[in-house]
This record gives sequence, C-alpha cells and structure tokens, in this order.
Amino acid sequence: MLFLFIGYYDAEKMNQSSQQELDAVMERCNPPLETFFTKLNVLYEWHPGAETKRARLLDGQIQHQDGPDPDKTEQIGSLIVFEADDLEQAVDLALLHPTTQLPEAQKYGWRMEVRPLINPKEAK
Repeated sequence: MLFLFIGYYDAEKMNQSSQQELDAVMERCNPPLETFFTKLNVLYEWHPGAETKRARLLDGQIQHQDGPDPDKTEQIGSLIVFEADDLEQAVDLALLHPTTQLPEAQKYGWRMEVRPLINPKEAK
C-alpha cells in the first residue's frame, strides 16, 4: 500500500532561532534521516516552497490571497510517499523520521501524520 507522510513545523518558532542554530539542528537530523530512508521504500519526496497562494469561497465570491494563512504558523515541511503493508507499519516506519526522533522537535513544533493513499479508480 502507498502512504503519505506529512511533516509539519511551526514557522514562528523556527524563525525565532538563528541560522547557525537551525543549521546545527538540521545537521543532527542526518543520522535519523539516513535510517528513515534506509528502512522505508520511499517513492517520492517533496519539500514545498515558501511561496503560497490561497483561495476560498467567501459570500459567493472567490477570494485570492498571497502567503500562508496568517492565523496559522504551522507549515508543511515535507511530503513523502512510501510503501508499507498497512497503516500500523506505516506509522512505525514514519516514527523513524527526525520529527519524532530529536529533542528539538517540540521546540520547533515539529509533528507528522501518515495517511493512506487511495487510488480513486480502485476505491469503488
């Protein structure tokens, strides 16, 4: 089965740290990332860009906005498609990601979720 790993971070918390501190944290991510990518059959990996465009229907009109939602500081940091036998195994494997392995994860608002990907053609 295919699963989607979504990694989140709190942009406001990350922006409060110096670049040197962030570089050091990212360096500490390397060993758990190595384990993560060794143990998972990763098919695709993306890191969304910072530029954001939003749209929503409000009072019958489409409202366009630039930038992330100002009411939410949580941002998507990574999207990873990988294979696992079932959701339980997918979560166990996803827990190898630095999001849940580094003590700094809480400081920066890191979290992850895993969702099964369902082919709409097969979902009938």
